[in-house]
Amino acid sequence: MWIEILREALRSIVQNRLRAFLTTLGIIFGVMAVIAVVSIVQGVFFIYTSQLEGLGAGFLFVVSGNPSATKQIKTRPELDDEDADAIQSRVETVLATSPFFFDRRAVQFRGQTVFDVVLMPTSARYPEIQNHYVDQGRFFNAFDDKAKSRVVVIGPDLVEDLGLIRPVGTTVRLYGVPFEVIGVMEQKDGINAFGQPFDRAAIVPHQTAVSLGGKRGGGMLLVKLNTTDDVERSTEEIRRVLRSTHNIPPGDPDDFQIVTQSELLSTVGNITGIATWVVIAIVGVALLVGGIGIMNIMLVSVTERTREIGIRMALGATPQDILAQFLVEATLLGLVGGVIGIFVGYGVSWIATLVVPDFPPPYIPLWAILLAFVFSASVGVVFGLYPAARAARLNPIDALRYE
Repeated sequence: MWIEILREALRSIVQNRLRAFLTTLGIIFGVMAVIAVVSIVQGVFFIYTSQLEGLGAGFLFVVSGNPSATKQIKTRPELDDEDADAIQSRVETVLATSPFFFDRRAVQFRGQTVFDVVLMPTSARYPEIQNHYVDQGRFFNAFDDKAKSRVVVIGPDLVEDLGLIRPVGTTVRLYGVPFEVIGVMEQKDGINAFGQPFDRAAIVPHQTAVSLGGKRGGGMLLVKLNTTDDVERSTEEIRRVLRSTHNIPPGDPDDFQIVTQSELLSTVGNITGIATWVVIAIVGVALLVGGIGIMNIMLVSVTERTREIGIRMALGATPQDILAQFLVEATLLGLVGGVIGIFVGYGVSWIATLVVPDFPPPYIPLWAILLAFVFSASVGVVFGLYPAARAARLNPIDALRYE
C-alpha cells in the first residue's frame, strides 16, 4: 500500500513540477542557508582546531592584562624577553618560550606592494613552539634577534604575491627600511592559534620590530611544555614566575592571563556552537515561510482533486488512505526542497572559499545534513497535515458531485 501511495505522490509532483519547484523555494533557501553557514563555520573551526591540536596539549600562551585587574589593565604591563627568559630558566617543564605580537604592514618589492600583511615578531624558538619550520633558506637565530638584524622569513603565499622567483637573498621593504629574506616557511594551509593565516605571514626578530616601533600594547608570550603530564601544575609555576617578575604583591590579581590549548579549544567550540544555532534559529523563519507555501499549494491541490478523491473513496479508499496520500506528497515536497537546498548550500560555501583569499574549505558534518533532512521533512509533515486531514474528511458523495 505504501509503495502505491509513494508512487502516486511522485506522479502528482512530476505532473506539476514547476508548481512543486516554486512551492519548495522557501525550503530550498532555508536549508541552503543552514548548510552554507554551518559548512563555512565548521570549516573554519575544523581547520583551526586541527592546527591547534597539531601544536600539542603542551602549547599555551600568556597575554597582557586581566579583566579582573582594572588598575593593571589600564597600564598594560608588557610581556617581554625578560619574562620569557625567566620562565625558560625557572620552570623545568618548559621546553621553549618566545615573546610575540602581531602587526600589520605593507611589504614592498621593486614597486610591487602587498598591503595588510600579517607581521609576526618573535624569537628564534618560534618554529619548535608552533611546529612550523623553514622550507627554504633558514630561520633567524638568537644572534639575529639580539643584534636587531633586519631579516625576515616569509610564507609561500606571500612569495607568490610579491612575485619572488628566488626569494632567499632578496631584499624587501618593511617598516620603510630594507629587510633581507633569509627563508621561506613550509606550506601550512590554514590559520594559526590566533586566527591568522600561516602562509601569508612575515616573521621577523622580536627585538628588530620593537626597535623600529612595531610593538603596540602589552604583547604576549608563547610557551611550549616538554611534558603534558601535568599542564595545570606547569601553568601555576609560570604564573608564580610572572607574578615575581612583575612585582605583584600577594593578594593582588594577576596583570596577565594564561590560556592553555584546552581552554582555547573549549572557548572556540562554544562560540562556534552558539553562532551555528543562532543562524539555524534565524533560518527557521525561512523554513516557516516555506512550510506555509507547502500548505497553500496542498490546499489548492485538494480543491483541484476533489472529484478524484471522491472516486477513490467510492472505489474503497478509506479516509486514512487519503490522509496518507496527501501527507506523503507534502513530506516529499519538503524533502525535495531539502535535498536541493543541501547541494546549493554546499555550492555556495565553496564559491565563498574561492572568492575570499585564505578562506578554509567548507566542512559539512553529518549532523548538519541529518538536521537539514529532519527540518525539511518535518516542515512537510506539519504543514501538510491540515490539507491532508481536510481531504480525508471530504464526503464521498459531495466530492463526486464537485465540478
